[in-house]
Amino acid sequence: MLPNHHKPWAKPVARIVICGTLIALGILTYYLQTHGSLHIPEIVGVFLLFLTIVPPNLAILYPWIMPGKYVRPNNTTHKSTAR
Repeated sequence: MLPNHHKPWAKPVARIVICGTLIALGILTYYLQTHGSLHIPEIVGVFLLFLTIVPPNLAILYPWIMPGKYVRPNNTTHKSTAR
């Protein structure tokens, strides 16, 4: 899944990152709103920042969100017959 997701410090760090991200994005949105520069591009940027930071950390907290590794039946390799 993700590097170091089995380390004992991974879950607390993921919680801190999620909380810090939500607080920082809230403060950023409030700051942009008070200065009158919160327009659609800025809203999209805040949303994209949210999407790049939060889902990987949610995958560390809740590993069942991510699909498991695909295993081929009978561990056979399929070779091409075209030569």
